[in-house]
Amino acid sequence: MIRIFQTTIAVVVFLCSGLQAEPLASFSQYFGDKVLSKNSEHFKVSWIDPRDGMIVPAALEHLEKAYADLFPLFGSQSGNSKIVPVEIFPDLKSFSAVSELPMARFKATGTIALTLDQRLMILSPRTLSSGYPWAVTLVHEFTHYLIREITFDHIPIWLHEGVAQIYQGYPYEKNSDLSPAQWGLFKKMKSKKKLLSLSTLKEPFPYRKDPEEAELAYIQALIFSKWLDKKCGVIELIRYAKAFQSIDKGLVKCTNTSFDQLEKKFVSEIMGSVVIPNSKAVDFYARDFSSENAFEREGQKLDRESRNFAELSQKLFEQGRFRPASREMEKAFLKTVVRPPSWSRHLALSYEKSGESKKARTILSELVESYPDDAAAWYLLALQEQKSSVPGRIWMSLMHAFFVNPFLDGLGEEIERIKSKNPNFAYSLLAPETQK
Repeated sequence: MIRIFQTTIAVVVFLCSGLQAEPLASFSQYFGDKVLSKNSEHFKVSWIDPRDGMIVPAALEHLEKAYADLFPLFGSQSGNSKIVPVEIFPDLKSFSAVSELPMARFKATGTIALTLDQRLMILSPRTLSSGYPWAVTLVHEFTHYLIREITFDHIPIWLHEGVAQIYQGYPYEKNSDLSPAQWGLFKKMKSKKKLLSLSTLKEPFPYRKDPEEAELAYIQALIFSKWLDKKCGVIELIRYAKAFQSIDKGLVKCTNTSFDQLEKKFVSEIMGSVVIPNSKAVDFYARDFSSENAFEREGQKLDRESRNFAELSQKLFEQGRFRPASREMEKAFLKTVVRPPSWSRHLALSYEKSGESKKARTILSELVESYPDDAAAWYLLALQEQKSSVPGRIWMSLMHAFFVNPFLDGLGEEIERIKSKNPNFAYSLLAPETQK
């Protein structure tokens, strides 16, 4: 199951049991003759709202490429005759009804996807104003599917979620890592001696005492899974768990250490040896405003000052005073290390409208590097890049926006305009010159 955590743009997930007392109602049983569908070699996507059909060809292509990489790792080289069901739900009400999970649970956790009955189930990106990385989400859920194809039993939630996070970036991004916000949270909890024990990670993540602790569970699950991957390979560990009918015996085979021994050194040694990136952004997210520390109070003061400058900038922009607006936002930037993406977009627009296109491009390029899931920033960068007359570069910026929020106002029209002149461009995150 997928949710979006507080200040992070990255998607994180939690697992629901794939074993219900009775099979869930099928997609077609619930929606009847309204269902639309499209197949590829290994996947069948079903949807209801015609608008959601916009992402289906790209979803199938993305999943097939991920399949080519992942199935040989989880399955075999011989291929799989099964067709994997992928279902796009038009709203939260129907998602809740078919999954038989309460609406309150969805709302409390921000759930946008899950895998049940070996069906990949996602909420339409239309339902979130900023969209979400739906292709990454699908691969994450497909990873859960592949784990369950090996075994439905014996795999604890921390291993399920850690492995899914390791592989969710496939086929394009194969080096999973934490965001600065996640590293900051880990650093803060480590300094406060509040890291979670291995036994705690066996409990359902969404039921931690607060969202911050739930996020910490996902972070530690990824870190531990990557540690295990270096020991024996996490997929091999899953096979060990199946062979021995026990994750504890599988861990002994993988690490030469029992679960109890791992538990004793989990926080102090395994988590304690993690090298946290040294950056201002990580330090910013590691702050603890609940303390009386003078440094934290100073941080709060700077945050208030930066917000005041940002609000003045927005008022000046509304008045058509674009150059003064950019200067006030520059002052806001000087007062804080990490700025909301909306501030950077605002500054870029202020620069553009005041004739400082080069500065606008620089700000947008920095923004998408820090927040790669900001669809609006990618779209603005594509519009700004039209001056470069390099269609491939424009297309890639549009694709980054499309793979997060395909329903962003104006995006579809701009994609069609570029594609009409370059019909060979594919809906892919591969640069056009490398597409096959």
